[in-house]
Amino acid sequence: MVFKCTVYGQSLVAFVTAACLADNGNQVLLISDGFDQSQGDLLSVYPWIAAEPGLLALVHLNLKAGRLVVSGDIEKGAIEGYFQYLQLSAHERPVAEKIVGVLGRVMTGDKVLVNRSLFPIGCSEQLQTQVLAQLTKRKVTYQCALVVEPDFRVEGRLIADFTRPDRIILGSTDQLAISQLRDLYSPFNRQRDVVMVMSPRSAELTKYSVNAMLATRISFMNEVAEVAEYFGADVEEVRLGLGSDSRIGYEYLYPGAGFGGPNFADDVAAFSQTIQEAGCEGRLLEAVLDINSSQREVLFRKAWRHFNMNLKGRTFAVWGLSYKPNSEGIRNAPSIHLISLLLDQGCAVQVFDPAAMTKAKAYFGERIGLAFCENPEACLQGADALVVMTEWKTFWTPNFDLIKAELKQPVIFDGRNLYDPALMERLGITYYGIGRGAPVP
Repeated sequence: MVFKCTVYGQSLVAFVTAACLADNGNQVLLISDGFDQSQGDLLSVYPWIAAEPGLLALVHLNLKAGRLVVSGDIEKGAIEGYFQYLQLSAHERPVAEKIVGVLGRVMTGDKVLVNRSLFPIGCSEQLQTQVLAQLTKRKVTYQCALVVEPDFRVEGRLIADFTRPDRIILGSTDQLAISQLRDLYSPFNRQRDVVMVMSPRSAELTKYSVNAMLATRISFMNEVAEVAEYFGADVEEVRLGLGSDSRIGYEYLYPGAGFGGPNFADDVAAFSQTIQEAGCEGRLLEAVLDINSSQREVLFRKAWRHFNMNLKGRTFAVWGLSYKPNSEGIRNAPSIHLISLLLDQGCAVQVFDPAAMTKAKAYFGERIGLAFCENPEACLQGADALVVMTEWKTFWTPNFDLIKAELKQPVIFDGRNLYDPALMERLGITYYGIGRGAPVP
């Protein structure tokens, strides 16, 4: 059966949702504010869709086949799609309210409102209520069912996560809508049944809780890394010991320079605020956020001490700007915070990232002392030290002889623990990792 779907949003996840649904033969209208497919090239308006593996080809395939149409016409989207997907960023709640206002005003039949956006708990029901109020005002009997569907996809593997999900959570009390979504998702739910049904608010809380749990594991490991440095232990060995416990596992046990991105930092902060506004203390999440805030400066503190509390005039090579590999995102990225700190101290900073250079240039503008380099090797020239901030594969096996030759002194500050401290010692490189490597002076 062919379904008509409207997807609202202008993010990577919105494009993936629309393209994957269209690729299964459905008719999909992607409403991206201000864009008219007949008046311009999609890639020229949204160049970042090329950064997600496989997405550009999938979008072009379905555009050519006519299964996917991109438009900026909200009213058209509200009329045409039976499934109305809100795939918006957390800060776009006003956009969602505008959309449901139009939906309630123009819909000419029953609809299913599917909220895949991370809004405050209870917001999805409020959006549905706005639609129903408009229908009552119009004195029509159309139905608008609500389904909250938390989005657990990860940048760099968005298509695989959508088409081969490990769980599909449907937060709804409407049995017809649940049955219809099961039909829509049946191509992605063949090997085993991964659909879980719960109430809308439980689904909203589940998404917040997942992000909070993962962030808590990361902050815990960063605390363990600090203790490991104090006692001369190696946090990588501790991580392996921890992960071998079947009750814990290995996922999200990597210490580093703090978590970033549009999910963990913002979502955990929003969840903490929600808890406190509800009258709960929320002490654990406040601690998680405090630890992460401090951890973003861990490499700056190591560099400060290594260079005898005087960084003015020093030059640092920084590898990695994005908050994670296979992403161009720099929102809340620890690298951005570190670069700002170094520049404020009068340092020169030479940076490279395989995907995030454009966004970083837009963020910093013409900042004095900051140079964007064409490749990792160019960053090294004349630098006093190398700082690794993102675990891109291209940084895992560098030419250490070249690093030694180009740096004024062989010093590496590794925020992702990519390199073996024993190897660095044999090569004559002073190496500071997170919870391993040389002790901080």
